[in-house]
Amino acid sequence: MSRMASPGGGASSKPKARKWVLVVDDNARLRALWIEVLEEAGYRAIGSEDGLAAGDLIRDLFPDLILLDLRMPRASGWDFLENVRANPRWHTIPVVIVSAHLEEGPDLAGDSGLNIVGQLAKPVSVSDLLAKVEEIIGPAQARV
Repeated sequence: MSRMASPGGGASSKPKARKWVLVVDDNARLRALWIEVLEEAGYRAIGSEDGLAAGDLIRDLFPDLILLDLRMPRASGWDFLENVRANPRWHTIPVVIVSAHLEEGPDLAGDSGLNIVGQLAKPVSVSDLLAKVEEIIGPAQARV
């Protein structure tokens, strides 16, 4: 019986951790739906109701992707993005804006320096949301 080396150098390799998605939206029902759909697709997901709460979450979590609404109480999506981008540890996290107000703020297609990698106009279908997530960060790890 031959032994094949794993990429890590051992005889067997561990499955990679599932990818994290941070969902920032003040609509609780929508946020819960997206988290459920993402988790069913194999991603790990956590939600926040606004930019301030998301700022607290991101301190302990380094997500692979942020799905971000623009209009929220206490701190808007733009406020959250500016705070994230000010921290060198977080400024490379890709962001997809998911909002009914895509016309607000900097030109999303332009060079805003905010690492906005996509946008989806609300209402967005679950299939479009999952397709965008997979396009940006790839498929979630398969469950074992």
